Amino acid sequence: MQQIPSSKERPQRLILTQSGKLADFSGLQTPPYAIISHRWLLNQEVNLQEYRIIHHKPELKKRLGYRKIQEACKKAQEKYKYIWIDTCCIDQSNRNEVAQNVKSMYSYYQNSEVCYVYLADVRVQGDVSRMKRALSKSQWFQRGWTLQELVAPREVLFFDANWNLIGTKNELSRDIANLTGIPCSILEGSTPVHDVDIRTRMSWCAGRKTTKPADLAYCLLGILGVVMDPNYTEDVQSAFERLQKALIHSYPKTFTTFEDGRSIYQMLVSQNARARVEMSGGSVVESATQVSMRGYTSTGESTPTWEVELLREGTTEVSFGKAVAKLGTRSNHRRSPFTPKENNTRETRKADVTGNDLKS
Repeated sequence: MQQIPSSKERPQRLILTQSGKLADFSGLQTPPYAIISHRWLLNQEVNLQEYRIIHHKPELKKRLGYRKIQEACKKAQEKYKYIWIDTCCIDQSNRNEVAQNVKSMYSYYQNSEVCYVYLADVRVQGDVSRMKRALSKSQWFQRGWTLQELVAPREVLFFDANWNLIGTKNELSRDIANLTGIPCSILEGSTPVHDVDIRTRMSWCAGRKTTKPADLAYCLLGILGVVMDPNYTEDVQSAFERLQKALIHSYPKTFTTFEDGRSIYQMLVSQNARARVEMSGGSVVESATQVSMRGYTSTGESTPTWEVELLREGTTEVSFGKAVAKLGTRSNHRRSPFTPKENNTRETRKADVTGNDLKS
């Protein structure tokens, strides 16, 4: 019998959209709230401690993360009194609070009135086709935690870098489905997420990246309907081993055992590849779609270890068959994607220069 976490959980700390002040609802009923999904920008976000003293530290207001908070509040105050923003509504220095929020995150988004998705790397210019191309290149769709932030909320609004409205999740469902492998019926809300086959839900994670390696497992908890305490001292292989045990316990008829971290991830990559090919009517939407298993450097930045390219083919069977063939050939000659990689200083320096985001 599947274990679906409580859907009643709501954040205990919110921001008043009119004044920008923090409001604590510990032990109280949390009022209706908006919520934001975004990528964290390196050295640009404002944490809880900094936000509390923001008026005494003018230099903090120059950060892009603070401007993001202000703009989100402006959008929300048109309809909502409160908003939840993870950067400054979670005490990152409190391990217990972080763990509780990680376990409850899916419910936070599920119970929000609306989710604003801020795409800092997208600018609406020109016609619809250009906008869709820009949307398809956004890093937001490649992050781990944004998967649940896309699926869980009832209403999702997408904004570009200048806070121009791009469209709603329903309006963009077909484009998002092609990008993510998530069916339109899920995105539009006609099919409940937890009614979908568990392996299919797992496949939506394929190719996504997380800054903290273990988050690749943790970001699936709400999607899979299992409960597990996060432990940021463990590596990604340990996190997936614990996730596998939770899945075997919660879905005994679906899962029996996994050989190692590689097997569970190989399975979801294959599932995701099949879904993308099938949704494109037997051929891939782009000239080539890449589905990647990810390895990790010891610094936490994710880097690709191998890729599967699905080229245009005449039928779904041929396309998927070639993908699986490449999958098997390449995975047999590479290390497990869950074995931490030695520190790559060149990649680390590149990430620092480009301002790579921290959002998992």
